[in-house]
Amino acid sequence: MKFSFPVTCGCGETFPVNVSGAQFHKYAHCPKCHSSIWLVEPLGNVVGMAILGRAASEVQNGDWTLAIVLGAMAVECDMAYLFMKWKGVDLETRTPGEADHEEWEKQWREEVRTVAARLDKVSGLLTGQAFDSFLAQNAALLMPVHKRYPASTSEPSPKKFFIAELFHKRNRIVHFGEINFQQADAEMCLTCATSLSQILSAMDAQRRLALDAKHAAHLKTPS
Repeated sequence: MKFSFPVTCGCGETFPVNVSGAQFHKYAHCPKCHSSIWLVEPLGNVVGMAILGRAASEVQNGDWTLAIVLGAMAVECDMAYLFMKWKGVDLETRTPGEADHEEWEKQWREEVRTVAARLDKVSGLLTGQAFDSFLAQNAALLMPVHKRYPASTSEPSPKKFFIAELFHKRNRIVHFGEINFQQADAEMCLTCATSLSQILSAMDAQRRLALDAKHAAHLKTPS
C-alpha cells in the first residue's frame, strides 16, 4: 500500500513523505532548507493513518469519490482498532488469544452494526461517555470543522453531523453507485474524517491517562 504522511521541519516547512508498504524511511530531506530529518515510525493504528493519508492524496489527485470512500474507511478502521486494543488491555492478567479476537470481532459485527452505535461504543469504552457527551466537554476538538464549515455549529449532535456529511455520502457511493461527487464534497468528507481521527485519538489518550492514574494509585496503596 502506498501512502504519505506530513512532516514538519524546524524551518516551518511541512511536506509529505511517501511510504510504500510497511517500510518507513529512516530520514527525509526538507525541500525548503534541505535539512535531514530523522523519522520515527508513528505509533498507533498505522493502517488507519495510511488510509487517511491516501484519502488526502486522492483529494489532491482529483479522485473525489474515492477520497470519500477512503475517508470513511479510515475512521471505521480506527474505531475497530481501538475497540480491539482496549478489549485486550482490559484482560490485564493474560495475553489475548485467537478465541478472544474472534469473540471481539463477533461483538463488533453483530452487537454494534451501525456507525452511530460504534461511535458510542468506542467512546463509552474509552471515556465512559456517549460520543456527543464527550464532545460537549471537549468542544475544542470540533473547532477545525466549525471553522471551515460554520453551518456545522447549528447541528446539536456532532455524531449526526459526521454521519450525514461523511458516512451517508459513502453509503450513496457503495450502496447506490453514485460516483458524481465534487471537490467540495471530498474536502468536506476529508475534514470530517480527519477530525474524527483526532477525536478518537483524544479518547484513546484519556483512557491511557485513566489507566496510568489507576496504576499510580495501586502503587501507593500499602500491601
